Amino acid sequence: MNVYITKLNGMSFTSTEQYAQHMAADIAHSLGIREMGIYRYYAEAESAENRTRRFDGIIAGINAGDIVICQFPTWNGLSFERALVRHIKAYHGRIIIFIHDVEALMSDAHHKDLQGTVELYNEAEVLIVPSLGMRMFLTEHGIRTGMKFVIQEMWDYTALPGTLGSGTWNREIHFAGNPDGIHFPNAWEWEVPLKVYSDSECHGTHVRKMGWLAPERLLMELAKGGFGLVWYGNEEWRRYLSVNNSLKLGVYFAAGIPVIVPRGISSRSIIEENHLGIAADTLEEAAEAIKKMTETDYQVYSAAAAQFAPLVREGFFTKKCLLDAIHMSVRNDMYTYSESNETYRMSECTFAYVCLKESYKNNLALSWAFQGEAEGFLIYDADSGKAAGEISNVLEHYFLLEDYPKTARFIVKAYVRTLKGKMILAESGAASVSEMLPIKPVVSLIMPAYNAEKYIARSIDTALAQSFPDMELIIVNDGSTDETQAVLDWYRERYPQVKTFYKENGGQAAARNMGIEKAEGNYIAFMDNDDTLRPDMIERLYATIVKNDCDISMTSVYMLTGEKYEDMTSYPMTEDTAVSIEVFFEYYMRNLSPVLWNKLYRASLVKEHPCAVRIRFEDDAWTPYVLSYADRVCYINAHLYEYDRSRGSTAIHASWNRPVEEKFLDHRELVLFFLENGNQERKDLLKKLALVYVSAFPYSGSYAGYSELRKEIEQM
Repeated sequence: MNVYITKLNGMSFTSTEQYAQHMAADIAHSLGIREMGIYRYYAEAESAENRTRRFDGIIAGINAGDIVICQFPTWNGLSFERALVRHIKAYHGRIIIFIHDVEALMSDAHHKDLQGTVELYNEAEVLIVPSLGMRMFLTEHGIRTGMKFVIQEMWDYTALPGTLGSGTWNREIHFAGNPDGIHFPNAWEWEVPLKVYSDSECHGTHVRKMGWLAPERLLMELAKGGFGLVWYGNEEWRRYLSVNNSLKLGVYFAAGIPVIVPRGISSRSIIEENHLGIAADTLEEAAEAIKKMTETDYQVYSAAAAQFAPLVREGFFTKKCLLDAIHMSVRNDMYTYSESNETYRMSECTFAYVCLKESYKNNLALSWAFQGEAEGFLIYDADSGKAAGEISNVLEHYFLLEDYPKTARFIVKAYVRTLKGKMILAESGAASVSEMLPIKPVVSLIMPAYNAEKYIARSIDTALAQSFPDMELIIVNDGSTDETQAVLDWYRERYPQVKTFYKENGGQAAARNMGIEKAEGNYIAFMDNDDTLRPDMIERLYATIVKNDCDISMTSVYMLTGEKYEDMTSYPMTEDTAVSIEVFFEYYMRNLSPVLWNKLYRASLVKEHPCAVRIRFEDDAWTPYVLSYADRVCYINAHLYEYDRSRGSTAIHASWNRPVEEKFLDHRELVLFFLENGNQERKDLLKKLALVYVSAFPYSGSYAGYSELRKEIEQM
């Protein structure tokens, strides 16, 4: 048995379509697969007789039982490709189709050809498809039952110069492609520079035209550092990128640099799970992320890309696809391959908790705690059986229901997507609104509020949805000038455990301190007015702090940016186990995260050491200060607190733009606060931490004041 692969010729030497086919054929040759050349020409003008002669010449070497891997499209049209496949079959050849592009999906104008394209694909024994999304699409649009699939996942890029250097940190973006028909290079208005590798004209602000470069030169230029960009020019291309693979990704990864991609791209999971770059909803979001990025952040991405690069440079994705497809064509025991074979352990999927509460403006807020692996949730009206909503992110746990009566009941179902549709893994019980009775608080949750009318209801809803029943919610309005107080009044009137207070504007720390004074619980927790809690946060933190007799219990944290959940704070600690504060400080110094709201504190500890006021970086100053007075802490790595940065922060942005001299004074003030006011019995530990803080501050290596501050700390 011989194996052949088609190879396209006759297109421009700059054609990415031809380059991809030549590369795949070269990789195939290294596996002993023979080449079958196909020329790009005006096939529609050719007579049937001449076409037959052409095909006889193309396939003259094959014998019965040989396998031909057809790289499609040939760009000679569907009729040419159908006739080629029929001709190969007439000689009893076996067909594998390696799908590079689907012309019918590349523009609405060609969508009429989809049925004919699917009919062509059905002639194959095996289809190599770009992504699982493409497989699902084709299956839904007529691919025959029993078709065998191989998932490509990623394009290789094997053009290698002699030596590639390691990328250096610089805030710039590379776009290796033709900008014609794509508006963003000419509308580029962000400070982060954009380099475009094309001979086409582009005139955007901060855009530099690099011209077309041969593959080897392109890799050498990209390898200098920065981010590679894959983006779409219109809605058609956005949809196409959700199921197809971009050769540009292979280019960037071969150069060893991280990437920026739209959040819906087919390769998103590979990129995010391997930390190969940034997925963003908009180019503005991406440019802002790079603007804020530190050199340390970039080096993490760069190191991951460098580790991934050999897979692409050596052609391993293509080799794997070709070998799997050949095996699948010959063997009857292989139905599908190169796809994660999920085993859904339905017995391990369960809803530990589901809760329905009244929400502001007479809406209903549904919350749940799910255990197990799923892909999303379906929400149904329990009485009518009608769908009420869907959430495609399994990390979400809150859904706002509008225009339903207070008597409505709802069910949540966890699902995974399969080729046959959504499969339900677990179903909650029916949740209904229940009357809230007065309590004697064990835990006091304190929330400062300022001009938060647009989003505070969601934060309050997730606080009220806590599975821990003996909790009071104290909200201190810090002099809001919008309708925040009206929202607070609404909740206070309906929920006896909600207590609200008003004070003149004085900052978050002062508002928290008022809440601390009013707190009646034995334990105290904090949350910000735009963040969210997972429904079991207080219950789990309370259980571990009591079990281990600790002063503080804490959890890991997710940072939310749009629909994306990122690990923000976590420690490699043994869970649900007490450690001394000295041991914890060692973890803390390796992963500085001076936040106060992912913790549950013994109330006496907080009341004796209230928050730092009149300090710009109050959380950074107070966290090590209060920690120094604790003896034992414990930890749960469950990401129970969610720090929401989807809206951005005008205060943070303003602080970034302040002169370095002012930033230094703020940094000095916060360090001296915990050094001078912290537990003096642990002064050496606080000094060590202070030096770590100073090294982590921006400009600490370039502004002379930081060197003087280090000396001041060492002499204390």
